[in-house]
Amino acid sequence: MNVILTVSNNAANIVGKLSQRSIAMLHQAQYNVVRQEGDRGYTTNALTVPLFPETGLTWQGIKTCLETCGYQVQVMS
Repeated sequence: MNVILTVSNNAANIVGKLSQRSIAMLHQAQYNVVRQEGDRGYTTNALTVPLFPETGLTWQGIKTCLETCGYQVQVMS
C-alpha cells in the first residue's frame, strides 16, 4: 500500500486510502487527523494533519506511524 505525504511548515497532507487502524494509530500518537472535502462536500482520499514540532508532532512521526501499519510512504515537500 502506497501513500504520499506532502509536507509544509504547519501541516502534512496524506494522499491515499488509509485504514481505520492507521488513522486510530495516528490519533493514539496525539495527531489530529482532518478529512479533506472536495467540491460540494464530497470526501477525498486526502487527510490533513496539523504539525506542532515544538511538542514533537512532526511529519517524521506520521511517516513512522504509517510505515508501522504497512504503508510505503513517499515524502514530498
